[in-house]
Amino acid sequence: MKKAILNKTYLFEWNAPNPINGTPVLTINSTNYNFSQTRADVSVSAIGNDRRTLTIANQAVGLQRDQIKGFLITSGDTYYSININRVVGTTAILSEPLPRDIDLTSAASLEFALWTTSIDSSEAVLTTANTYAYVINYTGDLGANNHSKQEKGLFKSTPRPFSTGLSHDDLVQIFAPLADMVPRRQSDFSNQIEAAQDELILQIRDVVLVQNATEDEVFNPEQFRLAHAYCTAALIYEQNLQMDVASQMRTRCSELMEIALRSLALDLDGDGVVDDGELDLRESGGRTTDFRASWSNYVRSSNDAFFTSSRGMRH
Repeated sequence: MKKAILNKTYLFEWNAPNPINGTPVLTINSTNYNFSQTRADVSVSAIGNDRRTLTIANQAVGLQRDQIKGFLITSGDTYYSININRVVGTTAILSEPLPRDIDLTSAASLEFALWTTSIDSSEAVLTTANTYAYVINYTGDLGANNHSKQEKGLFKSTPRPFSTGLSHDDLVQIFAPLADMVPRRQSDFSNQIEAAQDELILQIRDVVLVQNATEDEVFNPEQFRLAHAYCTAALIYEQNLQMDVASQMRTRCSELMEIALRSLALDLDGDGVVDDGELDLRESGGRTTDFRASWSNYVRSSNDAFFTSSRGMRH
């Protein structure tokens, strides 16, 4: 899901999954937006023996952080999905070697995958808090033939998109040994931090849906930062096959999530103000309004075959 801040201009970024022919088009709420490629294709004239170093047409501007994804397209081979570490002058360095030698007797090109389009703050999708379906229509250049393709998703405009505020620097300050474990394909752990936050969001959403709320109605997301850090560390250790350490990190993350969910501040009426009844809501740990917590002497009957209790059910 893409999340935009209400009444703020939004830059919609999209990384193409394969080489593109023509211009991709984004459609939201019956309005079309044409994408622009953030960096033009560049010709490739040679490749080093390490299969990572490309000689390209001279580039006056170095590689930007969000431009690392791309495709190497040759006439004699198929295209290769690549990550680019560096572009300086006439040299481009790939994150990893190509899987095999390529033929450069004819022209080859480096196509950057990032496309963007801007949605102005005055657009209807950004002036009202709501969730919209979006569609990206594009033509994929997959070899001998072009293919019309589509990508779908959800676009949500909200006053406060959920974020714990955890950064790479925060993570390696909490877990110093992780600083030496950054993968070669990456410059930091931002991808793992984002993936871990997605996990946290699924857990929080599951808890607050009973209040007709989502994670974006949480006033105090920063109290999940430590749980977020442990979840991120667990992902990193799992990727390094250190499963025992990863398991301990996940256990601690679960404990911290349980504690954080005992004092939620939820914007239940959507007015952006902490009202009475919206502060320190206890969404875990048991309470008198839980069905399971107040019927210790309950005797099951035939009605239980079709009756399902749920958290927060009044009685």
